[in-house]
Amino acid sequence: MTTAQPSSQTACAAAPSVAEVEASCRLPVLFLAFSGAAWLCAGAVLALLASVQLYQPAFMEGCAWVTYGRLRPAAVNALTYGFALQTAFALALWLIARLGRVELVAPLGLTIAAKFWNIAVTVGVFGILAGDATGFDLLEFPLYAALPLFASYACIAAWALVTLHRRTERELYVSLWFVLAALLWFPWILSTAQGLLLGWQVPGVVQAIVAGWFGNNLLQIVLTSFTLAVLFYFVPKAVKRPLANPGLVSAGFWLLLLIGGWCGLSQLAAVPAWIPSVSGAANVLVIVPVLALLVSLWQTADGKIAESWKSNATFRFLLVAAILLLGVTLCTAVFGGHYTQFTFFATARTDIVLLGVFGLAALGALHYIVPRLTTGEDELPSEGLSDLAFWAALFGVLAVGIGFSLAGFKQAAVGASAESKFLEGAVTGVASNLKLVTVGYGAMAVAALAFLVNFGLAARRCCLDCCGGAR
Repeated sequence: MTTAQPSSQTACAAAPSVAEVEASCRLPVLFLAFSGAAWLCAGAVLALLASVQLYQPAFMEGCAWVTYGRLRPAAVNALTYGFALQTAFALALWLIARLGRVELVAPLGLTIAAKFWNIAVTVGVFGILAGDATGFDLLEFPLYAALPLFASYACIAAWALVTLHRRTERELYVSLWFVLAALLWFPWILSTAQGLLLGWQVPGVVQAIVAGWFGNNLLQIVLTSFTLAVLFYFVPKAVKRPLANPGLVSAGFWLLLLIGGWCGLSQLAAVPAWIPSVSGAANVLVIVPVLALLVSLWQTADGKIAESWKSNATFRFLLVAAILLLGVTLCTAVFGGHYTQFTFFATARTDIVLLGVFGLAALGALHYIVPRLTTGEDELPSEGLSDLAFWAALFGVLAVGIGFSLAGFKQAAVGASAESKFLEGAVTGVASNLKLVTVGYGAMAVAALAFLVNFGLAARRCCLDCCGGAR
């Protein structure tokens, strides 16, 4: 593998043009992107309703479908599988085709597979609301939704890998390292977790290990890898510089895969003591690859950060996503031990990775990709809606992350003190922080709506241009 970003000069004579590559991507990528944004809006609304019940237990009482124990898992899985992974597939397909200078294989088949993915997610969300959740974090979909989901992914990943194999630009740029790692890592962890938890139904102690391992790998390896793929493609492009320090990037890539999979297990889980100890050490050691990767990006953009912030909408999303990646890694290393276990701190980490680290990076990338696949322009039709999407998403992520983190620290302080009253300190005492979380989810829904409207304007302009050209 090499780190040289391919260009038109290095592609072979038989390579398709950029227009041909983007034409092959248009249908599946736009479908996945629009569906992902729609699920972001739906998931944010479900999470908002769930957060209200944390400080207003009587809210929507009397209907089991909308209790917190069902709304929260439905929201998290809608955001994970409906928004995050589906958008990640769109970005992966576009990056493979664009960096490989190759037309996407079976775009119609990819679109059909994406439709079945959405059907499976919809069935899974309603299954959770109906009370069929499995009870395992980030894997709550019942088996009748999980199996079609895996089958849909198998089709998407297979065609993506065939496209990668047929690329005319043979050099693998850094972004494709992370795309390939994520595409191969996800089916491994998903099939293993589903097999052990839903198929063979291993004993309780092993269930805790498998569920924690799956959730961490999904956040730390799969979604973070997709995020880094976006960062390493768009940051050099935004500042118009080649990637700095490729050797550091290579070391960071392999160290992240080596260390990242060991993180995230609860330090107070009822498992052999050496397992939480190894996981706690990995929480600290994973700082090394994350810093290595982000230092390379900083060296690439050094001196042009302020200029790119003002002139490039995509860069603003990416800069905040990179800062949040560093922040959540450091906070998990410092505060992810015994003190904050079984508090809202773990919830804060999940939401920051889903909505902040990956979510902002994905929205930034889509602000670049969507206009080029629809109108052929550099930006979406409404600059105001783009600004609204950015600032609403930024406020939403910060509100959710800060609200849950502060609530978690208060709960930890109550749990560590023998004199504190649990009900007053850990329940009613965090109501103000949880109200901030509700506002944050509302802001995320606004950001998703702003992007969807802008997307619709771009699609409308594309249709008008096509119809005008036909006449």
